[in-house]
Amino acid sequence: MARVSVKLPVGAVTASGLTEVAVEAATVAEALEKAIAVEPGIRPRVYRDDGRMYAGVFVGGRNIKAAGGLDTELKDGDALQIVPPISGG
Repeated sequence: MARVSVKLPVGAVTASGLTEVAVEAATVAEALEKAIAVEPGIRPRVYRDDGRMYAGVFVGGRNIKAAGGLDTELKDGDALQIVPPISGG
């Protein structure tokens, strides 16, 4: 397991006011679930109701879609960033 940080989406904070949580996880999926356990309010900002990804997730600045998706393996010190989709006109 790797010790990684998960940067919460803009506007999301933990009950204690943190904008980032540290978790131990082997994959992106595991890191996201552990971050959601700390701050359940981010679930709808990461996943759609049907379980598909809603937000972009980046590890070290790279979109996980370009790597292994949710199965992307993590290493100590990795930083995950959750980026909600932006729309408008």
